[in-house]
Amino acid sequence: MTGVDSAWQLLRQGLALADADVAAGRAELLAALARFTPVDPAEPIGRLLAGAALVQCIGIADDDYTGFEDAVAAVAAAVPALDTIDDPADLLLARAGALVAGWFRALDDPTLPKLAEAIVRTLADASIAAPVRARAGLAALGYHQARLSLDNVLWIELAIRPVLAEPGIGARLADEWHHALVQCFWECGARERAEALRAERSIEGGGLRPEIALKLLLLDAQVALGEGRPESGLAALARSMPLLDARAPRAASWWHLLRSRLHLMQGQHRDALTHARLSLRLAQESHVPERWMGVTVMQEGQVQLAIGAPAEAVPFFVRAGAASSGAQADYCWCLAHFARALAAFDAGRIDAGRETLGLGFGLARQLQWQSFLRALPKVAASLCALALEHGVEEAFVREVIAARGLEAVRRDLAAWPWPIRIATLGAFRIELNGAELVFRGKAAKKPLELLQFVIASSGSDVSTDTATFALWPDLDGDKARAALTIALHRLRKLLGHDDAVLLELGRLGLNGRLLWVDCLAFEQLVDSTGGPAAAPSPAAIGAAQRAVELYRGAFLHSSQEHVWQMVCRTRLASKFKRMVALLVGHAVASGQPRAARTLLERALELDPLAEETARELMRILIDLGEHAAALAVFERCRDAIFEGLGARPSAATLALLAPLRS
Repeated sequence: MTGVDSAWQLLRQGLALADADVAAGRAELLAALARFTPVDPAEPIGRLLAGAALVQCIGIADDDYTGFEDAVAAVAAAVPALDTIDDPADLLLARAGALVAGWFRALDDPTLPKLAEAIVRTLADASIAAPVRARAGLAALGYHQARLSLDNVLWIELAIRPVLAEPGIGARLADEWHHALVQCFWECGARERAEALRAERSIEGGGLRPEIALKLLLLDAQVALGEGRPESGLAALARSMPLLDARAPRAASWWHLLRSRLHLMQGQHRDALTHARLSLRLAQESHVPERWMGVTVMQEGQVQLAIGAPAEAVPFFVRAGAASSGAQADYCWCLAHFARALAAFDAGRIDAGRETLGLGFGLARQLQWQSFLRALPKVAASLCALALEHGVEEAFVREVIAARGLEAVRRDLAAWPWPIRIATLGAFRIELNGAELVFRGKAAKKPLELLQFVIASSGSDVSTDTATFALWPDLDGDKARAALTIALHRLRKLLGHDDAVLLELGRLGLNGRLLWVDCLAFEQLVDSTGGPAAAPSPAAIGAAQRAVELYRGAFLHSSQEHVWQMVCRTRLASKFKRMVALLVGHAVASGQPRAARTLLERALELDPLAEETARELMRILIDLGEHAAALAVFERCRDAIFEGLGARPSAATLALLAPLRS
């Protein structure tokens, strides 16, 4: 027997075994492919059929991918031989293999839709053995699943029903079809159809082979975790654990991947990292092609982001992107850009961070990918916050925040789309979803005073007894508490959210998910700068700059004077002066006296009585040689002090006059 004859014999043996059980016959098919290859180009049809059978059987069983990429290469090289095949069964086999190989190499290949259509239309040809048609149908189903084409999935489901009813279909192949359809409908968004199919076959009843029951349980876990139901995901993983087999590392890889996702949702980052690494190791042991390991490879990247190590996450997203193609690669590169941006901002490289953040959100917008980093909402919110702060893809970012209900990770960020925004520095103003709230009549007086008092008391953990004493000093205990209850009810209605102001165990507080208050954001920024330092960090300088931008005037400047208002006003004014002093010192040390001048001039506009600020501005102007401007500053300060306090400037201020007048 010649080498070609033995190759054909092995091919037919392998196909016969695959007809009986899709997981069988791969050894014979691998041997046939190896024997056909050396006689190139004598038997292109044999190589095409052997490779086509291998890519189908390996892909359907989804357990051991040994030889898969060699088979893809053989099919791709022998595709021109398709036109020379006369036997309908061989032609269908070859078309299905060409579809899988083509979709593996480039999902957007324009020749693939017609190839898939030809396969589906051949499913009704009863002259071809039912197992051959069923395997080919799974190839078409997998292609349309990858493209998320629900209409085509429904079309294939209808076409395959009579095929699966034929007596030649083995139990393994029928079960694989059941699992594949359930997964297709889930991924294509047809939840009700997926649930109905899933209910048709009971895992507990023993009607499914163990390997298929395992696949369905892992799918249950995947769906539950994707929907944010960790308890259900944990239950499905627990039920699937006894079905794991060391001889099938592919399924074990998926189990550990889902376990990593579960730990990530639960904030157990060390365990999430352990399972992510084990998942990747097992995927490599099962010889899954690198191109199809993107989700597994990127899992450790996501865990590294959760840990707060974006630089360590970058290589995993880059690896997945380099191995993928088309839109799949774009998703990977999008995450790589996000990780690089976070690493750049962490390192203080603002320009680089802004640039890579723009690349990431630009790709996300093109893909209309609002659910990026779904398992990491805090990281996604941090990326959105940085984008809004630096003017990157703001319209799309706001869509993402609204669609996902992301919570702000920084209370200082004024650009975040807060439902309720309250201004207290300078004029008092409330905005509800971007529209200014207009106050009419006296009904809102006490509710607004209650809001202002809670804000003045740092916005959280405010005793109701303290609030009633400050706002209703003339009422006794029960009446004061009743007045507080009424005012709180009216305030919540005024703000349009019953949970805008929280009351728990006798303590009042603002809901940080709903409200942004300028003075609270200002104080948070000031506090983040730390204490006095010889050389403040870039982060401290940035926080001080944002704090100064927020300060538009004294706390409740035009409101009725109350002791609690004055205490808060004095505290905030003192912090503003400290931030001005920090920034002025930094500007002078950096050789930027004119920037210091601009800052001091703004500070004096907001507080004309700040004599120390006036003196510092005079010194800057004197150093710049602008004596007339320095003298004008003194005169304005002198007049403000006399009109506001009936006093004269201090000796330290007067001492600066001598060089000016001379």
